[in-house]
Amino acid sequence: MVFAVATTSCSNNKNEVPDPVNPEASSKFIIAGAAATAEQSKTYLFTSDALDQGSITVKGNGYETDGSTLKIQNNKAFSFKYNRGNDGFTEVFKLNNSNALEKVSSFSVKSVNVFLPYQNSKYLLAYNIGRSLTTSGTAYWINTESSSVDRNAAFDQKIIYVDGKKNENYYAFIYSFFEVKDKIYAVYAPTYGGKDDVGKVEFDYKNRAFVSIFDKDMKFIKTINDTRMPYIGRYYTSTGLGQATNGDVYVFSNGETTSSNQHSAFLKIVNDSYDANYYWDVEQVAGKKIEYGKYLGNNKFILLLADRDDAKAESEGGKLAIVDPVKKEFNWVSGVSQKINLQGYDYPLFIHDGKAYLALSEKTSLSVIYEINPANNSAKRGLELQGVSEVTGLGVLSK
Repeated sequence: MVFAVATTSCSNNKNEVPDPVNPEASSKFIIAGAAATAEQSKTYLFTSDALDQGSITVKGNGYETDGSTLKIQNNKAFSFKYNRGNDGFTEVFKLNNSNALEKVSSFSVKSVNVFLPYQNSKYLLAYNIGRSLTTSGTAYWINTESSSVDRNAAFDQKIIYVDGKKNENYYAFIYSFFEVKDKIYAVYAPTYGGKDDVGKVEFDYKNRAFVSIFDKDMKFIKTINDTRMPYIGRYYTSTGLGQATNGDVYVFSNGETTSSNQHSAFLKIVNDSYDANYYWDVEQVAGKKIEYGKYLGNNKFILLLADRDDAKAESEGGKLAIVDPVKKEFNWVSGVSQKINLQGYDYPLFIHDGKAYLALSEKTSLSVIYEINPANNSAKRGLELQGVSEVTGLGVLSK
């Protein structure tokens, strides 16, 4: 994807750090943004004291990086370059004493597309999806103190169990990992990889909501599934799951199947098992299916919904909502003045202090961050990024 934006005034020296706006600030928001000349797109890391106001320009600002996927762990920013099939390249940044970004390390790791920052831990788990029945996935435990890979392990993705029996012709195309108490939950699309006729099983099990459960070292415990809604998650996103304040887990489906149970809905998991008495059909309430979503905290999710008809969804774009699956409450979000285009990969949606921040490309040379407040289900226009055609990641670092 090429972005036609003039960035000749943006810093091209990877060792050059722009002067910070406020060296006394206790923290800085980190923004990964794409800007480009006509010949080549480039990604830069920017810093800002706020996301709800102000303006940043690429002129004299930005730290060029090879990656576009931004993850924060242990007060460091990791910029991952996706390089399918080959080693990727990861750069590590922190704030220096002047409160400016400083590159502190870099290392190579096989192209990774699923991430899990462990809670209260120095480790960031990065995962490379195996894309066939005979290809294992690989998990990498990145030590964020040493900025290096401590260990890696092959991962058997043949974890599709139906009625207690393992199906050897299917593997899990993993979308996301989630830390739940002392376990790791994986959500995925069940994917056919056998030699029998494709489609032998109707819908190839995509009409079931699978969750596989592991211990903290990613050792397999069991797989649970429910037939009341389709599979959970989307590729290269962190959608599908959130843990309520009482410890119960709520999962939702995008409903991207043609099965009779295709609706986007929520289910509840209690003590590593589905609750047979809980079901909430969000698509029936909204009249739209879920495209994307993240857990906000305080039992609430922020969702992006769109029409099930592809042509209409493309024309109208998406619409934001705040939902509480515990109370089964649904509210549309007001205040977004521009069309939210649908996209195949991750939305730059950042959760911070109970609010959500969504970056949208307003035009070729301008991106805008909206602050979304679940207290009143409203959004307001915030930080403008002049010369930034697309924001690919958001986070925060402390001094």
